[in-house]
Amino acid sequence: MSDQPNETSREHAGRRGGTGHSNCGPTPEINRSWRTSRSPASRAAGFITVDQITDAVGAGISPAARDALVEELGKRLADVEPFDIMIGSLESYATGVIADLHPDDQLAALHRAVREAIRTVRGDDAVRYPWGLQHLTISYAREEASSDDAQRILRRVRPSHAPLHVTEVQLVDVTADSTAKTITWERLATVPLGGQ
Repeated sequence: MSDQPNETSREHAGRRGGTGHSNCGPTPEINRSWRTSRSPASRAAGFITVDQITDAVGAGISPAARDALVEELGKRLADVEPFDIMIGSLESYATGVIADLHPDDQLAALHRAVREAIRTVRGDDAVRYPWGLQHLTISYAREEASSDDAQRILRRVRPSHAPLHVTEVQLVDVTADSTAKTITWERLATVPLGGQ
């Protein structure tokens, strides 16, 4: 089990495999460039939720169904070339720290390809995750803290923007533990963009 944080809705807290996710994440170089004071937030590697599987928790999806999803993702993502987006600025929210992403067009195209793969394998009930303006999640808050104080710290992070080269999507199984106040994921598969 990895200790990488991941995004899940609060109603799924405490459930093993709260949602299936397709994520793309920054390189270690990007992670190093975004180090900030995260206390009292959880440690994070940063990730982008491209989509979530909404019809079953991770444990409710059989290995054969996962294999079929990975195969379909491979077919769909072979036509999506790796691309660059800009990360930043960092923003403090009640739930943690995020970074804006732009431009939106290639990330939106990646989302559509992932969503169609999920729909093809699992049906319409599996693609009900509301998708809007995307962001890179840096960390989640574990305790109450002043978001104004956090934002003052984040505003001093330089550079305030950084490029991210997106080359893959990861299928992950999420675990949220409301007692420990952690969100972790287990990487199930990595699917390259552009048929690499």
